[in-house]
Amino acid sequence: MFDAARARGLYVSLSDGWTYLNAGHRAQVPEKVSSAVSRAFRAAPLQANGVDGDEGTAVGLTRGDDYVAAARRAVADLVGSRPECVVLGPNRAALLSSLATVMPAKLRMGREVVLSRSDEPANIDPWVLAADLYGATVRWAEADLTAGTLPTWQYSDLIGWETSVVAVTAANAHLGTVTDVRRIADQLHAKSRGWLVVDATAVAPYRTIDMAGWGADVVVLDFAPLGGPEVGAMVVRDPAMLGELKLVEARTGRHSTPDPDALAARRLAALERGAVSPGLLGAVPATVDHLASLDEAATGTRRERLAVSLPGAEDYLLGLARHLVDGLQGLGGVHVIGADGEGYGSSFTGSDRVPRVSFLVPGLDAAFVGARLLDNGVVAQVVGLEDSALFDQMGVAEMGGAVCVALAPHNTRFDVDHLVRVIGGIV
Repeated sequence: MFDAARARGLYVSLSDGWTYLNAGHRAQVPEKVSSAVSRAFRAAPLQANGVDGDEGTAVGLTRGDDYVAAARRAVADLVGSRPECVVLGPNRAALLSSLATVMPAKLRMGREVVLSRSDEPANIDPWVLAADLYGATVRWAEADLTAGTLPTWQYSDLIGWETSVVAVTAANAHLGTVTDVRRIADQLHAKSRGWLVVDATAVAPYRTIDMAGWGADVVVLDFAPLGGPEVGAMVVRDPAMLGELKLVEARTGRHSTPDPDALAARRLAALERGAVSPGLLGAVPATVDHLASLDEAATGTRRERLAVSLPGAEDYLLGLARHLVDGLQGLGGVHVIGADGEGYGSSFTGSDRVPRVSFLVPGLDAAFVGARLLDNGVVAQVVGLEDSALFDQMGVAEMGGAVCVALAPHNTRFDVDHLVRVIGGIV
């Protein structure tokens, strides 16, 4: 069972007196994670002697190499995959850029890429640039501008035999609306051999990711919104997929017969352009362990503990989100983006969402509202023109932007009430 008071105690940084409601942008770091970073930076250069359950390591490897291996295992547990399928990098945008630029055959003229208006720029820009470079046509899935959802029925028209890539987000980062990824995957794989690329960053802090259940070919995420280090991960369904890419670094001698596992590892390494500090990667297992331990009674493997801990935390945070929406709507003069006519609170239970809420005060720039919140000790994310393709389509940017509240396990009803009181003073 999720214990809010216990969860709050896991974040020592909250003692500074601020109310943090910006987990989607700059999540607070649990003490377990910050301690892991400190230890990893000190120990990374030392000779390896087994980390995270390893009993021994090859001669010449450092503990930093062990931290990298442990990070791969943690990512695999988080998404339901295998360590040999994990690519690590500075962030998901860099990893997607690295992937898109080595796909000239899949993105050549005559091929198509299907993107979504509900995605963040990190999952849009790399594909637009690569399609322009190699000649592929970009097609767009449009969001429902009333609720901010992504209707999946339109993909039956957008996807054809010439579709090479479909990129979607598992949940909108600012509204929390969840995409039916499996339905899109079924339509794609029934019509073509294209890849489904899913950005799981917004859903990962709240739900167990099932890559196989989604039918995804590639999953990417950043760890900072989970309360982890500033690193990203990309997971492929099968390393053999990378044989379709133009990875010069993976070439072998003309007469050699490479070991398939070694070749797959070299292909994954070729996508990791720019090594990530082992000190940062040393905190990735601690981040996943933190999520898995939100329910103190959870037992079993890390993957099994995630499946128990996250649903309880999400239920608690969805309750806070509904309380926030009710409070904001009760003020009058505040527009909760994605409000569904009669009441957004009911749509929170009627549609699939994670606990993210965005709002605006008509006539006031979001930057001004954000500054007033800061003056009263509340930290929330200000979403501008370049931060959300969906908000651009909705016209939110023309109204001065929006304020996004992304809830985390340390948040309480008091935090929500504090924000509502401050906004009430503005309107």
